[in-house]
Amino acid sequence: MLNKFKLLVLTFIFSCLLSANLEAHQLSRSFSKWEIKDSEVKVTFTVPSLQVTLLPAIEGPSSNLEELLTRHLNKHLKVFVSNEECEKDQRIQSTYGENNYVRSEIIFNCEQSGDSLLIQNNSFFPVSIGHVHFARIKIEEMEWQESIFTSSRQTANFSLETGKSDRSKTDIFVDYVSLGFEHILEGYDHLAFLLAILLITFGFRKILLSITGFTLGHSITLALASLGIVQPSGPAVEALIGFTILLVAYEALTLEEKNKSLYAFFLSLLIIILAGFSLTLGGTINLLTWIGLLIFTLSYSILLENRDQAEKANPIITVIFGLIHGFGFAGVLTELGLPNDGIVIGLLGFNIGVELGQILVVFLAVFGLFMLGKTYLSRYRHIAYDLTGMFLIALGVYWFVGRALGI
Repeated sequence: MLNKFKLLVLTFIFSCLLSANLEAHQLSRSFSKWEIKDSEVKVTFTVPSLQVTLLPAIEGPSSNLEELLTRHLNKHLKVFVSNEECEKDQRIQSTYGENNYVRSEIIFNCEQSGDSLLIQNNSFFPVSIGHVHFARIKIEEMEWQESIFTSSRQTANFSLETGKSDRSKTDIFVDYVSLGFEHILEGYDHLAFLLAILLITFGFRKILLSITGFTLGHSITLALASLGIVQPSGPAVEALIGFTILLVAYEALTLEEKNKSLYAFFLSLLIIILAGFSLTLGGTINLLTWIGLLIFTLSYSILLENRDQAEKANPIITVIFGLIHGFGFAGVLTELGLPNDGIVIGLLGFNIGVELGQILVVFLAVFGLFMLGKTYLSRYRHIAYDLTGMFLIALGVYWFVGRALGI
């Protein structure tokens, strides 16, 4: 029952969220572009300013972020030709650019002769074990190559004759599996949605069907968006992901309510009010999408009258919501990039990594609930269910409203 006490708790949780700086994706990343011509290696290294603020822990205090990044890259970025280290121009130029990024321009002079070039990138891994660095490399007039650096892979080797990396298809596949796995574990909004699904669906077979539906949905849009076939608005997608969490958690708490139509009316009214604010203030969601959300919410809330109907419809619902989340996954993959010499392999690896992380999270959640059911805490399962549902509703509202209004 959504009584006054539950509404009070829900309001308290939402108020706490408003006072927190809670981001859905905490992916630590940086980017670089390498241009090798004759004996000169020109590097443009770009990183979010938030990541640079972590560096004083190992580099000591600094008067500004540009100096801090310069000092860090001078120690942790090296180039070798045939195992001989290239000299670095000490005049590293670092600037604070738009969109809160810090950019450094670095030049290496490689006078020694050889047929291979090795890039050693140890930057940011000492302060962020999950950091991912995406590099694009071009040798002379040959094609651009892509390479990913992680804490377990901090070097990349290239042929100066062909301009190609020595990475095999297996290496590329493993890299992207790891990226997908790390992303789902750091994508708190995707994890929140999975948890909301578990509130509605009980039983291993039903959970499996729901997760399969989610997988099918996000696999389709992940491929379409990553390959550039469909390119939706990123901010709008992020807002809709928050909405999926809100709606599924809301449904979980109102399944047993007798006056469901009243709750559906209030939720729809809130959507209309929010749509008015968003369209007036220039939010991220357009009018047609708002109309679609309103129709879907009314249908979803009224037609599913009990838990049995909700569980039967859940695989279809998760396919629909999976389509939205797939665009969210694609946003990260597009930012990281797909390798020119292994687009399908990279896409498949990333998707498999997401699935492995998803399976792990669901398994741990179900196993944890099973173990708690064996203890005296099982008597409080209804309270835990309600509190979880209220937290997810508050979290969904927080992300949905903030992202829809662009704040």
